[in-house]
Amino acid sequence: MIEKIKRTIQQYDLLHPGDAVLIGLSGGPDSVALTHVLHTLRPGMNLRLGAVYINHGIRKRAAKKEEQFCRQLCDTLAIDLILIREDIPALAAQEMKGLEETARDFRYRIFAELAEKDNYNRVATGHHADDQSETILYRILRGTGRPGLLGIPAKRGNIIRPLLEVTRQEIFDYLEQKHLSYCTDESNKDISFKRNYIRHKLLKDIRREINPSVDIALRNLADLLYEEEQYLDSVVQKAVKKTVTCSPGGKIELALKHFFRYDKWLRRRLLRYCLTEASGGEIVPYRETVDYLDAACLQKKVNLSLRGLVQAVRVDDTLVLFGKRVSSYDVELIVGRKVAIPGLRLYIQTKEIDWTGKTLEIQRRSSRIVVDAQKVYLPLVVRNIRPGDRFRPLGMRGSKKVGNYLTDRKVPTVWRDEIPVVCDKKGIVWLVGYEIADRVKVDSNTRKVVTLECRKQRTGKRQAV
Repeated sequence: MIEKIKRTIQQYDLLHPGDAVLIGLSGGPDSVALTHVLHTLRPGMNLRLGAVYINHGIRKRAAKKEEQFCRQLCDTLAIDLILIREDIPALAAQEMKGLEETARDFRYRIFAELAEKDNYNRVATGHHADDQSETILYRILRGTGRPGLLGIPAKRGNIIRPLLEVTRQEIFDYLEQKHLSYCTDESNKDISFKRNYIRHKLLKDIRREINPSVDIALRNLADLLYEEEQYLDSVVQKAVKKTVTCSPGGKIELALKHFFRYDKWLRRRLLRYCLTEASGGEIVPYRETVDYLDAACLQKKVNLSLRGLVQAVRVDDTLVLFGKRVSSYDVELIVGRKVAIPGLRLYIQTKEIDWTGKTLEIQRRSSRIVVDAQKVYLPLVVRNIRPGDRFRPLGMRGSKKVGNYLTDRKVPTVWRDEIPVVCDKKGIVWLVGYEIADRVKVDSNTRKVVTLECRKQRTGKRQAV
């Protein structure tokens, strides 16, 4: 079995020497086998291993035993273990989602948080070949497009599934051979859960009455569609480049002018891409959600909340999708240095230069401005717009609230959290990208100026999904 797993790792480029791997450990046979296999591969690949057990607050007695088992296993294998506890039933009620879906979303959210916090570049889960066939059948019955028929990917982002080509029986044989114990989750036998019904009832009936090799047939279906999907993904990628942009704060902007020209199948894929990007990968877009959003795009006014994770707002001919707003920040600007703005793909460069005899162009709606150095009271800071912020725009007699200023210029609310302000001790110096304060303007007496330039940080190429 280990040789088969090694081939899977090589075929799908799942692991490299020196990787740090966080293992999703439940105490069940699949995750125990995964943990032991990675422990076996650790010396040869110089892997750093950690594990996380998530107590969902559903089976309290059993969970305590599982926690203890996972501690003992990880102590034996010298693997760091993190325990997470959450009341999933309460969370499901709060988010108005099913128990299984809530538990899954929570797990992957925890995986992402721990991977970032503890510097794991891979997260390994125990999905295997039987999970693959069950997932494909479940999606067929629930209703899915072509991408859903591909089943569970061996690799998505930093999530890897080394056991994906290993069957459940091979896992049990491995555990017996290595004399490894594991926990049995009695809830896995409860056929009131959809997955359990498919595993313990439906698939058994299909094997007996229709096709004994239904598992292989379902996995072959996924393999046959894979190459076709590679081609269709290249078409989607071209459409993404033409219609989708990303704001400095990570909002996904879809150009509806081009979007409406595409066939429905391509519109669906574009929306799936946008939803996945906007949610940070936390949404697995179902067809009902995608079709609902596709229909909503035809309306001139769109303001939707999708599963509580993504907001969708139409602004003129652009559909804007976003998850979290930009968090509060307040960063000092050092003259002569480049300073990144937290939460935004932007930086501000400041310089002080001589100005004698130079002329000044109009600075409105500019990414680069100059202000009189003698009129600025250091330190300079860059921060979010705050409620009640006021300033005196260039050329005006009185002060104006920043919110009213932006409303007068028809700046949609959805983008205002991404507009920084540069301030000194006396208040706003520059509403970045829009206007400077009249009090710091350059005049005939100016001898030195401070230049402020706001630019986008370079990012890697975006890929369609």
